[in-house]
Amino acid sequence: MSGTAPKSAVVRDTVRNFLASAQDDALAGLERAAPSIQSDKRGLVLAPINCPCCKQAVAVPTLDIVVDRYKVTPLEARILGAVWKGKGMPVMTERIFDAMYADDPDGGPSPTRMYAAFKVALCHLRARLAGSGITVENVGYRQGYRLIMGVH
Repeated sequence: MSGTAPKSAVVRDTVRNFLASAQDDALAGLERAAPSIQSDKRGLVLAPINCPCCKQAVAVPTLDIVVDRYKVTPLEARILGAVWKGKGMPVMTERIFDAMYADDPDGGPSPTRMYAAFKVALCHLRARLAGSGITVENVGYRQGYRLIMGVH
């Protein structure tokens, strides 16, 4: 058996090469489908977005750049802004409601209608940001929502 690799090592290397090839193919497919996402060997990262003012590429966009680039509506921008302030940590739904209706002297509609409006606006926001590498994720039951930047 001198000079030959054990059968398990050959199988392991074959599987490793296959998985690496499949991952590269999947990343290439995502890059074609969503041009605002780029990949490196560690995973997917945000592609630079051009600043609306100076037209320079920005690797890590600000909230204003994202709102302008993806034409986010004012209500969606308030939701995104509330979650953006959390910097990746969970933000309670009540805090998002406060941001949604900050300029309403009555504090907004009833809690049931407020939650329904939030869910619809969140759905539209997620659709606008699809393929951008930016999303708002539900953290869990009664824990709130958090901002995810870049797909890993």
